[in-house]
Amino acid sequence: MKRLRNFVSTAWEICRHRYVTFACRLVVGTTFIVSGAGKLPERAAFLDEVAKYHLLPDTLAQIYGTALPWVEIIVGALLIMGLVLRLAAGIGMLTALSLVIANSVVLYRGLNLECGCFGDLVALQTREAIVIDSILLILVFLILIRKEDFLSLDSRIFRRGHSELRPD
Repeated sequence: MKRLRNFVSTAWEICRHRYVTFACRLVVGTTFIVSGAGKLPERAAFLDEVAKYHLLPDTLAQIYGTALPWVEIIVGALLIMGLVLRLAAGIGMLTALSLVIANSVVLYRGLNLECGCFGDLVALQTREAIVIDSILLILVFLILIRKEDFLSLDSRIFRRGHSELRPD
């Protein structure tokens, strides 16, 4: 039991390390930007994909499908820059959670649709999208639990932490 406790403690510290958190910001931010940008050229097709899931009333599906690419691009850019990091990570977590839930419901219904997650850039099936979105959800959680903002504009603008100068 002590060995397990030591392993969990060590794993937790590694996950909270500033370089790991920074890498998470870059991965999630880049993924969101590519995903959002991939949906923009074919907005009508993406709106049809959202409607095909039959999870939201038509009006809400239109609003969600219209806003999602822009939210992904903005959140991705904010995460990479480290600007309003907690807010961006929170919105990113809600976004990833909504995608996991939507794809899980579709899979539960026995469908394995092409998700349109990255527009025409990458064709993913529902199962693959759930895996990617779940990983994004975990990575965003790791960003949220980190107290300091390594290489972020937040730490520069608001003079918090100066974590770049202190060793971990």
